[in-house]
Amino acid sequence: MTRAPETPAEALLEQLASRHSELLVLSDSSLAMKTVARRIRELGEFDMSLVGRLESGRRLVHRSWQGTTSTALHRLVVPEGVGLGGKSIAQRRPVWVRDYCTSDAITHDFDELVAREGLGAMLAVPMIYDGEVLGAVYVGIRAEASFGDQVIARLEEAAAVASVTLVSSERAKLQTGVALDAERRRMAADLHDSVSPVLFRIGAELRSLRSMDDLDRIRDRLDEVQRQVASVSALLRNSLAHLNEQPPERRLAVVIQEDCEAFEERTGLPASFVALADIPELGPGRTEALTSVVREALVNVEKHAQASTVVVSLVVAGGRLTVAVADDGNGWASGDLDKAGHLGLPLSLRRMERVGGGMSIIGNEDGGTTVRAWVPCVAEGADDV
Repeated sequence: MTRAPETPAEALLEQLASRHSELLVLSDSSLAMKTVARRIRELGEFDMSLVGRLESGRRLVHRSWQGTTSTALHRLVVPEGVGLGGKSIAQRRPVWVRDYCTSDAITHDFDELVAREGLGAMLAVPMIYDGEVLGAVYVGIRAEASFGDQVIARLEEAAAVASVTLVSSERAKLQTGVALDAERRRMAADLHDSVSPVLFRIGAELRSLRSMDDLDRIRDRLDEVQRQVASVSALLRNSLAHLNEQPPERRLAVVIQEDCEAFEERTGLPASFVALADIPELGPGRTEALTSVVREALVNVEKHAQASTVVVSLVVAGGRLTVAVADDGNGWASGDLDKAGHLGLPLSLRRMERVGGGMSIIGNEDGGTTVRAWVPCVAEGADDV
């Protein structure tokens, strides 16, 4: 199922696609925190790392992790002042213990969970931006140990970078929402300017009928009202058609976004779509082939991956467009697709090949799976298959 790139263009495309998480950091906060968890674990070759975000009620919630051997600390809610992370955000400073379960420097609300993870030494550093605590990052070692000043300083630096990344991703999300709100206001103004005057005239005509006794004049006025109603209906139909219209170059993005939203609604898991390039116009065959891969990949994540987040990204390079569906779940081998219950993606692969494209399935270095599908951007007759 997995195919190695055969040309320099394919190699470049594969390289860009394999680094999609790095490119998406500033546009997706959940993926940004996952990247932070991986990087801080690598700072000192720690056994485990966690990233918690401060949410409602001043509670720290573990949202990202690397190197855990159980789910004991996943999505754990930590009140301010409780445990190691709660103490670090309350005191706004790094806090570490040589052995978590025996330390007299912290509360022991989570001893059982920490013991299930087999952790001894742990260090927590708050993420602070412009004086506001955003969360905390942790590292852990499955043995008793001490943390030196250099290690703490490196983790503080990583926490500061993570804070900027988190704020940047939230601002990008807010900016997108502002743009959508502006477009809604523009459409509302257009409808108001075009439809409201006609509705006002219809109301005036109907009110004037009350004072008329001449049936011929009443019929004439009713004919005029009927024409105005038809005009309003036409305006509304045109406006709705315009709102529903999808330019060819945006059709793929709209469909993928809708599929991500449907996935979120079904599963409750975050699924983000980010286009890292302008999408060229594709014929219906290639668009449908790519969307079939996305849908099948999302279904497999839902059924098998036990993931906590999914990101769908799109890149264009070397005359080809690639869509990547990445999750942070358990991962699964491409050979598993040939077993019963995994018919969707093999069928999608054959469909991709019919339109001149291809597909690959690989395991991510930090866990989970990435499914990629690519097609040529240039128009060819095969696209109509």
